Amino acid sequence: MTKSSSAAGAGHILASRYASSLIEVATQSKSIDSVEKDLASLAKVLSESKDLNFLISSPVYSKDMQLKAVQDIARKGEFHKDTINFLGVLTMNGRLSSLHKIISAFFIEMEKIRGVLEAKIVSAFPLNETQQKNLIATLTQKTGKSIKLDLQIDKALLGGMVVTYGSRMIDDSLKTKLSQLKLAMIGSKAA
Repeated sequence: MTKSSSAAGAGHILASRYASSLIEVATQSKSIDSVEKDLASLAKVLSESKDLNFLISSPVYSKDMQLKAVQDIARKGEFHKDTINFLGVLTMNGRLSSLHKIISAFFIEMEKIRGVLEAKIVSAFPLNETQQKNLIATLTQKTGKSIKLDLQIDKALLGGMVVTYGSRMIDDSLKTKLSQLKLAMIGSKAA
């Protein structure tokens, strides 16, 4: 394992731990819906503000300056006190630069709690609404979980799709079928 991949793994573990702690606190105080709404708003603000991203990730700014900035955002957004306290803890622990990863880990953990499974669908062409609904229904029946689709396009597949959910992968792409046909033809010539 390289140094950067072990650091990335440690960052993911750290983000998951902070996210899980926030979920636990918010669940106990019955503020989970408010906290979830707050983090969605905060994620939107972060995606739109380069200045804020620089402020939370730059060592140039003191913890006090960072704390003031996140408290201002929280006050304007009328965040729940659990969210405000959590942002304060992140700031004082020097973990505010991991906020993006923590928010992402929070939503991943919430989906797991709610029994939502993400299915990555890579297709050669965009799926229409009916195809998406049919795919969700089939995967829900197969897994017993609510399905959230992550749709991606890859023209190299030529047709069909590759479906990945949990640890399963179903490759029904034209590219793979042609490749298998080619291998079968090569194999029959050798015999």
